[in-house]
Amino acid sequence: MSLLLANGTVVDGTGASGRKADVLLDGGVIKAIGNIPRNEQSTVLDCSGRVVSPGFVDVHSHSDIETLEHRPEKIQQGITTEIVGNCGFSVFPTLDTNISSGVYKLLFGRNACCWHHAGEYFQSLESKGSYTNTAALTGHSTLRASVMGLQRDHADASQMTQLERSLDISLEKGSIGFSTGLNETPGSYGSFEELVALCRMVKKHDAFYTSHLRDYKFRILEAVDEALALGRATGVPVQLSHLQTVGSKNWDKMDSVLELVDKAEREGVSVGIDAYPYLAGSCNVTQLLPDWALEGGSKELLKRLSEEGTRKQISLETEAQMANTWSDIFVANVDSRKNRDIIGKSIQDIAVARQVEPIDAVLTLLSEEQGILMIVSFNQSEPNLRKVLTHRLTSIITDGLYTEGKPHPRTFGAFPKFLGEYVREKKWMSLEAAIHKTCGLPAGRFKLGKRGTLVVGNWADVTIFDPDKIGTASDYVNPQQPPLGIDYVLVNGEITVDHGRLVGEPSGVAIRHA
Repeated sequence: MSLLLANGTVVDGTGASGRKADVLLDGGVIKAIGNIPRNEQSTVLDCSGRVVSPGFVDVHSHSDIETLEHRPEKIQQGITTEIVGNCGFSVFPTLDTNISSGVYKLLFGRNACCWHHAGEYFQSLESKGSYTNTAALTGHSTLRASVMGLQRDHADASQMTQLERSLDISLEKGSIGFSTGLNETPGSYGSFEELVALCRMVKKHDAFYTSHLRDYKFRILEAVDEALALGRATGVPVQLSHLQTVGSKNWDKMDSVLELVDKAEREGVSVGIDAYPYLAGSCNVTQLLPDWALEGGSKELLKRLSEEGTRKQISLETEAQMANTWSDIFVANVDSRKNRDIIGKSIQDIAVARQVEPIDAVLTLLSEEQGILMIVSFNQSEPNLRKVLTHRLTSIITDGLYTEGKPHPRTFGAFPKFLGEYVREKKWMSLEAAIHKTCGLPAGRFKLGKRGTLVVGNWADVTIFDPDKIGTASDYVNPQQPPLGIDYVLVNGEITVDHGRLVGEPSGVAIRHA
């Protein structure tokens, strides 16, 4: 039976003005938009006073495992399509069980499987079902770890052949592109020449390159230049992941960063930006350490931290590269029971309580927590956030990952926060422009196949919300709160969320690169 979304304000994701209209859905697709007569063959859903929008598209997600676990955080905030495998870390190709890395445990430790390439991951998605439609990037760090372990060496000719072949296979099997995380090991060990060779493989498949840059602090201009140079050298579309300048010492660099982006686009580079609507980011605290300290994985890091001279060198180099203060950085989660009381506290406050220097508190906690210490770090200024979110090339993302403790609130409310705080309340842009950034722009850029806009013939991914109420109660103190103002979320024509409740079976699909 068909479903008629009646009497709503249709904001179609193209950037066009909203208009009063009905939307008819049937067979998982949009059949008609306009003034549609009622008939007995259609179930009517009254959308009076509501916005009828395309389902939100999150092109920078870390829900590789969560989507298989049917976790609700993404679908409840109106996200119907997401791209996983970001920041260089994908769940394929499978890694040797001897590889010990805090990042892999953090991202994929709950229910990771042995997926040799993207096709096997998609098979799991299809057999288990998912609430969201899911596309996947192939991660550079995972490729490198599968071929070279966690070593700092440059890839030799034989290893490059293996890296290229492994990437080729996953792209053939439907991965939509290649992601890097160049300030996290082992991706940080990859040379520019290595990335050029791999991006040429991406170009061969007409796929995409996304980059967690080599630096977001003192060398961000050089890092943006590197990403854009890859686009110039190979012709691949380049996406700058979660763009920001970290720390007050670097806030004045944002205008120059955006000038580099605009200049590259004028010169013919296909470049895009994505960003989350928060002043704070989140990561494992190891991202603050020098990359040589992480060579070989968590076990080697713990050995180095136990050696007085090496620990001192790690301490000195970490402090020298700090762009913000230890008061800006809060502990989000720990595994050990004995340290549970520090969750939600700043590193500065923990150091005062322990009567040590902040860097010593961090390194001791890393040892106690076996190399995993998830943090929330206040990095940005609001003026810079506004410049990025309002830039015409920027798509809105969550960068979301579910963890225990106090995970970043973006996992629970990024899109409602954007539409509530920054669009309705602060009026940084029109609702139509905002919906374009959450739907049509990202879906179009990543060629997600008839998604992201309410157009006849497109797949019926729809989010229906109250524009006066949409928002989130999720914050850094109490992040695990449901979004506000979202009435219904439909995926491929099926009602999946009804006023916050999950209903029906998961109806998302795996999106393979054509």
